[in-house]
Amino acid sequence: MAREKTTLPPTGAGLMRFFDEDTRAIKISPKGAIAIVLIFVAIEILLNVFGASLFG
Repeated sequence: MAREKTTLPPTGAGLMRFFDEDTRAIKISPKGAIAIVLIFVAIEILLNVFGASLFG
């Protein structure tokens, strides 16, 4: 039996997809974003452990 191939209607209809817009923002790789988050977490842990003695 041959399967009938169904096609989806064309999308778009004036809607902008997320990759259609080109912005002039800073682009960070996923690895860079994870590294930044890990650095902030480490700073937070260090401040919780040593913050009271450093800042009174």
